Amino acid sequence: MKFPPLCKPLKIKPMNKMILAAILFVMLGILSVIMHHRNGLREVRFDGIRWAENRPRLIAQDSVNKLLKLALSDSTSAFKSGLNLRNIEQTLNQNNWVKNAQSYVSIDGGIGVHVTSKLPIVRVEGDSSYYIDASGVPFPLSKNESVAVPIFYGNPTAHQRLLIVDAAQKTAADTFMSNHIVAYEWLPEGLAMEPRQESYQIVLGTPNQLEKKFKNYKAFYAKMQDSTVLKTYKQVNLSFHGQVVCSK
Repeated sequence: MKFPPLCKPLKIKPMNKMILAAILFVMLGILSVIMHHRNGLREVRFDGIRWAENRPRLIAQDSVNKLLKLALSDSTSAFKSGLNLRNIEQTLNQNNWVKNAQSYVSIDGGIGVHVTSKLPIVRVEGDSSYYIDASGVPFPLSKNESVAVPIFYGNPTAHQRLLIVDAAQKTAADTFMSNHIVAYEWLPEGLAMEPRQESYQIVLGTPNQLEKKFKNYKAFYAKMQDSTVLKTYKQVNLSFHGQVVCSK
């Protein structure tokens, strides 16, 4: 004995399917707008500062907090919808010790900043004291942290700063020379270096072919370091091609 089905399957006409799809699409759009609006009305709070690794903290955290408050005060409101992240980054990037700052906002309204400090290559001691970065650009010393880098004595020009930075970076790349050299100076003969615990100056002259000049000097020093004659020299000149010329 066959029983009739309790209910007949619902048949939806193609036109009705299109209407239902349109209704669902509109509802999803409205829901998205509502969620976006509610998210924009979340009040912003400060989550913290992330510092780039292997970089000195030349700017104090309190100073970053003050800069953030200044940048936030320029936003249209204290809510996410009125937050100007670009303005926050520009405010921090204008600081003398900041190389790059990137801000972000989390879903729950927290704002954070990733700060990369500038990296000193050389410290200049002349009419004024300041650091030089890898691009030869000067920036002030920091009271928050002092960085141990080679010193240049004098008042270098913009062009000389580039040559000094190049020499300092190539010196730092050589294990022996990086431990041996502590300071630089510009003489009439050209760029000169001051070795640690020695009384003479190493004259590079025009700071080119430094790897070859370093090689010549290391061979000379390995041979002469135990000699009492070394203490009588005032200059060790590497500016002559393939030679080490000493003067008393």
